[in-house]
Amino acid sequence: MRALAVLSPSLYEKTDARKRHLFAIDQHQIPLGFVTANPPDFDTNATTTANYVLVRKTSFSLNYRDLGIIEQAWKKVRDMEQETFYPIGSDFCGIVEEVGSNVTTLQVGDKVIGNNFFPYPEDNAMPGIPSNHASREFEIYHHGKLMKVPDGIPEEQAGSMSIGAQTAAAMIRKANIKDGDVVLVTSVTSNTSFFFLNLLKDKNCTVYGLSYSGKNTDTVKRHFPFIKEIFSFKDMAFPDHLYFDVVLDAFADTYLTALCSRLNFNARYLTCGIYNQSTEKMKTAEKINLTTLIADLMFRNVQLIANCLGTGEDLKNGIDGFKNDTLVIDQVFTDENALTSFLEKTYNSEGNKFGKVSFKYS
Repeated sequence: MRALAVLSPSLYEKTDARKRHLFAIDQHQIPLGFVTANPPDFDTNATTTANYVLVRKTSFSLNYRDLGIIEQAWKKVRDMEQETFYPIGSDFCGIVEEVGSNVTTLQVGDKVIGNNFFPYPEDNAMPGIPSNHASREFEIYHHGKLMKVPDGIPEEQAGSMSIGAQTAAAMIRKANIKDGDVVLVTSVTSNTSFFFLNLLKDKNCTVYGLSYSGKNTDTVKRHFPFIKEIFSFKDMAFPDHLYFDVVLDAFADTYLTALCSRLNFNARYLTCGIYNQSTEKMKTAEKINLTTLIADLMFRNVQLIANCLGTGEDLKNGIDGFKNDTLVIDQVFTDENALTSFLEKTYNSEGNKFGKVSFKYS
């Protein structure tokens, strides 16, 4: 069984140099690498596995949230003398290999992705992301934490979409977008925003974008031609008459306070994340004046909706939005010796990445 993992120092030294990489987060140089281990045992007749299935991963991807997980995992293993590791990864696609005796919703051979429903249980399974170890080639899941993928979605796309599609569908549902609404999507070149945009294309609303870096905006316009205009966050040169009914924001700590004055009365501002996730970035992040922020939101009767993931129905709706389209995939890696390139491409901030980066097990 293969996995991409945070490595203890002693294991890093013994790992093939082509399959390891020192990954920088703030002042940390965190050792990552591909490892091999025994797959988990799965007895189809045992009562302990009656509601579970064994999945063989065919692809996985890393998300922005994995940065915080990588940092916290490193803090746990960096002082350990023994050779140990912590597998990482949030999204995956896999094939069901074994099925417990009580499972009727899945069968061997089904192509599945994680179902991250939250905050309430579904199908007698616990809410939340099924695994923080999605790169593990074999993993056991409760059947309720998985959803079958339509045949028309390739593995590299399926292994990059469940968290983004579920989150975007939930936020658009909660936004209650009405005909004629003016919608702003922030960080318009980010992966999360691509999910928003794909699900907005059939809405009868006017969509604008906001870009922090200003890079790749022409490519975004070509891919999503219904976007009326993309503005630069550094300029904030909105026309005087332009106010927004809905804002879909991936990074609240970057945009919320700056956009308050551009919100219509009764606007809905929805966010699903923060940019400053590492320990050092949190310490140095610019502090906001909470009193002023709340006063601005109250004055306009704004609904501020903080969203985490979504329901199983949201995931289904999100997947349906990609049946006749293709998730924006920048590059697919298949060689474990290309780990450095995979990581650098995944978290590239220089503007030459457009879409998700997938790793496909060969």
